Amino acid sequence: MSQAEEWQAWAKRYDIDGGVRTFESGLTVKVVLGALFIGLLMMPGSIYLQLVSGESGGGAAPWVAVILFTELARRSFTTVKRQELYILLGLAGAAVSAGGQYAGYIWEAFFIQTPQAESFEIADKIPFWVVPPRDSIALAQRSLLHPDWAWPIGIMLLNQLLGKLRYIGAGYFLFRLTADLERLPFPMAPVQAQGATALAETTGKTETWRWRVFSLGSMAGLFWGALYIGVPALTGVMMSQPIQILPIPVIDFTQSIEGFAPTGVFALTTNFVGVLHGFVMPFPVIVSQFFAAIFTQFFFNPTLYRLEILHSWHEGLDMRATGIANALDFWISFGLGKSFTFAFMGLAVAVPMLINHQRSGQKAAGERGSLQTPPGRGDFPIWLAISMWAIGMGAYVYLVHWMIPNFPIAFLLGFAFFYTPLHSYINARTFGILSRPLFDIPFIQQGVIILSRYEEIDVWFVHLPNEDYGSGTQHWRVLELTGTRFTSDIAANLITWPVLLVTGILVWHFIWKLAPIPSSQYPFVQYHWPINATNRCLWVTAMRDGNSQMLQAIRGTYVAAGFGMSLGIYGILHCILGYPSMWFYGIVAGIGSDPGMLLPTFVGAIIGRYYMIKRFGLKRWFMFNPVLAAGFSCGTGLVGMATVAIALVSKAVIVKPF
Repeated sequence: MSQAEEWQAWAKRYDIDGGVRTFESGLTVKVVLGALFIGLLMMPGSIYLQLVSGESGGGAAPWVAVILFTELARRSFTTVKRQELYILLGLAGAAVSAGGQYAGYIWEAFFIQTPQAESFEIADKIPFWVVPPRDSIALAQRSLLHPDWAWPIGIMLLNQLLGKLRYIGAGYFLFRLTADLERLPFPMAPVQAQGATALAETTGKTETWRWRVFSLGSMAGLFWGALYIGVPALTGVMMSQPIQILPIPVIDFTQSIEGFAPTGVFALTTNFVGVLHGFVMPFPVIVSQFFAAIFTQFFFNPTLYRLEILHSWHEGLDMRATGIANALDFWISFGLGKSFTFAFMGLAVAVPMLINHQRSGQKAAGERGSLQTPPGRGDFPIWLAISMWAIGMGAYVYLVHWMIPNFPIAFLLGFAFFYTPLHSYINARTFGILSRPLFDIPFIQQGVIILSRYEEIDVWFVHLPNEDYGSGTQHWRVLELTGTRFTSDIAANLITWPVLLVTGILVWHFIWKLAPIPSSQYPFVQYHWPINATNRCLWVTAMRDGNSQMLQAIRGTYVAAGFGMSLGIYGILHCILGYPSMWFYGIVAGIGSDPGMLLPTFVGAIIGRYYMIKRFGLKRWFMFNPVLAAGFSCGTGLVGMATVAIALVSKAVIVKPF
């Protein structure tokens, strides 16, 4: 079985009918108001959860909005169209995640003040369009509303506007080529369309199983949220050091295993929401990834230590310090080799697949599509789509050149007008056939910067015009399957965009005011951000004097070992033993990973495979999964939202002596 057939077979369990050919607008006042209400209600909780536990719940929040919306409609004796529900899905997701566009500024405000940035001598060299100076009153007061943020936020807004032109124009053009002209199947698109289609049919008078499953998940989420989020958050309001029933985000056993597994890492994540991920992920991927991680940390790493390849480690290091030492000694290079294997395998699978599909299309030329559009779908001229992308990309290249004027513009033009179109077209076609991207060159931006020999650090703080529009083609296919007029989706996003920009910055401003980020009030970022700052400093100073730790850590021998070992695993599993490719992807992804981080997902996969499927049946269990996950995230999100509200009120109260 080919990879395409394998993954399409996995997707068929979610499949629905072949779609519709009548189109209606999904943009109504009640949909926009409903999305904004749900999204803005859950946005503070989503941001707070991300800071405290690393899980925002943003993926399930749109389904929360849809399920609540359908139940309200059913109790009001009205019906909801599937076009409205799919627009609601998109808008609610955008509203919940709108605050994420400002998260980078909180990170930059932290990074410029870190000892790492000071010791690597880059704190005073970070450009003004990234973050205000480290002595700015905006950072001292933890305020996003200070005028010193005008340049960073203004450039972000301009980039977002140009990005909408690029992604709408290029995504629509590639959709027309792959879906209309070539009639590629997009096998996972029906999975996304199924939720809105099925829930639209439940707005009748009888209560459905979806509400019962959603309620069960919500109660579980409320209990877990109160235990994991509520107790630390509420005690943090009253105490300088919050009480954590379970340490957030991990329980580090690295020092406990160093006696028999030196250089091994084992840090058990205490966020057991991964169990839900294990319910829905392909079983071979989860199991093989987990056991590959165990092999790495308990056998492979100690062997490398005895061979003096992992030579920087010493006793007493925790998970973070051990990870940095191992990465610089070996795993950065080996990981590059693994990444190149994924890129090579993607091309090796994609090119024959695309050629074979092209030949089969030529044999059945009469069945292939054309660029003629169905009536009422809301299409616009292809020349307009190309013009939107060209204007957006040209202006973005000019903006990047203005920010880093000394960087060779040839690299910017090559990224913008050669690599990005090629990258996007290949992935658009692989999405159309396999519903996932197969082409990606690892660390290409870092590699281009190093290849350019550009030594100033400003280039590390800007995103070069390296983009992928191919993954967005599936969204247009789902719009078509749900019968949603394209123009209504575009209009809905443009209408809500200004509102979300304003509310996002206000929410982040107030959360930043509650306590410094990171701090003991936000344990997840307090644990991870310092190590992220060290890793970033290593990259930013990669070109300094040609003698940086990062460049020294990249060894061609280890890169070749990672590439060759990964290819060997594929040859043994797939070509000799005939195992599905899922086992290969799981094993290679698990090599170098921490089994403690994967344990909850592994437990969820075992429970789902050996209990839930036998208890409910394969089809029913996979119908329950997304609704159960949505309910769980809703319950956890409600706890996060409630704790944010209490924290905001407590900070707003000013106690005066009598």
